[in-house]
Amino acid sequence: MIALLLMAITPSGCSKTASGPASVTETSVARTGLADRIRFLENYVTFRRQYEKLDYDIMYQNNGGGMVPAPSDWDIRLIAVVPKTEIDDWVPAGVEKKDDPSPDWLKDLPGTIERDGITEWYRKSGTVIGVDRERSIVAYRNTSTPE
Repeated sequence: MIALLLMAITPSGCSKTASGPASVTETSVARTGLADRIRFLENYVTFRRQYEKLDYDIMYQNNGGGMVPAPSDWDIRLIAVVPKTEIDDWVPAGVEKKDDPSPDWLKDLPGTIERDGITEWYRKSGTVIGVDRERSIVAYRNTSTPE
């Protein structure tokens, strides 16, 4: 009897529910409406922004629900047309502009938002931000495995 009780208690004591958003691999092609895209994106980023157009490619692996919870893995990439008055909100504080060429990941993003005018690049830890001030376009990438 005691053995059965211990067997019933032990598995529930070892399992944990994953905290954080669900694991996903999705591009903006899966959602046609801007509001729906924004709602989805906001599950995987901590900031809240305004968008006029938005395309993304999100990979998020929630590793918190196993026998031994582990840090999650992610690669969140987006390109967006944003209000001109909010373009500076995307630039990380205290980070200087880099004269880097456009990264390869930018070409792989879905959608038709222009990319060729993104000439300002900023890097901070696992985050890369590109800006086209003339067209009010922002490219953003945050990954758990910085290059």
